[in-house]
Amino acid sequence: MSSLTKMLNVLDLFTPEHPSWTIEEMAEHLGYAVPTMYRYARELSNAGLLRHSSGARYVLGSRIIELDYQIRNIDPLIQASSQAMRSLAEKSGSDVVLGTIYADRIITISHFFGEENLKISYVRGKRMPLYRGALSKSVLATLSRPQLRKVVTDNAEAFAGQVPETVQEELREIRKKGYCITFSELNQGVVGIAIPYQNKAHQINAALGFIVSDKRYSLMEAGKAVAELQNCAEEIDFALRHYG
Repeated sequence: MSSLTKMLNVLDLFTPEHPSWTIEEMAEHLGYAVPTMYRYARELSNAGLLRHSSGARYVLGSRIIELDYQIRNIDPLIQASSQAMRSLAEKSGSDVVLGTIYADRIITISHFFGEENLKISYVRGKRMPLYRGALSKSVLATLSRPQLRKVVTDNAEAFAGQVPETVQEELREIRKKGYCITFSELNQGVVGIAIPYQNKAHQINAALGFIVSDKRYSLMEAGKAVAELQNCAEEIDFALRHYG
């Protein structure tokens, strides 16, 4: 692991459950030497990614807010998908989400809200479980065998109890059908409907989906919902071809 990777790993420590850390706490948690941790904290602070807080503690720095603004406004996938996703959320009344993978992390990068005001755990920017929920499974279904093998190997705990062959078979079935539907896998009483979305020209592995209550799902036609997502994906493809 490079020094840069080790330094950037420090940022992963900061969560809603543990928003601030001392140098000593960070060093102990990550297994770094205290002098090394001081150096990393200094470099990250100079870059605006960390800042001093009270009691010799560190919190995330405001440059992250700046970077979030920039990615919202310049990322090709976010830009190309916004209009189509907003229109679909307004038309359907359901939450519409777009998730993607980088390294071994799946996150929602866009979320347009419907009319249900659902209480969900995994909002935009929060890392999702690798193998729970329709969105995550649909993202994984876009990966090549070598890519998927690496994700599974590097994150064995996330697939604990899952037989690799069973995982591959489920993902193969999602690719074949073109969609995935899960029930209460992330939040009780919430249904996820997602389709794999891949754009090789822009090196995108993603998934597009609806989040609805089980009551709303009981009134929906699943086939129609999937078709609406597929139409939305085609609109995103068209916008990406003309992006920039």
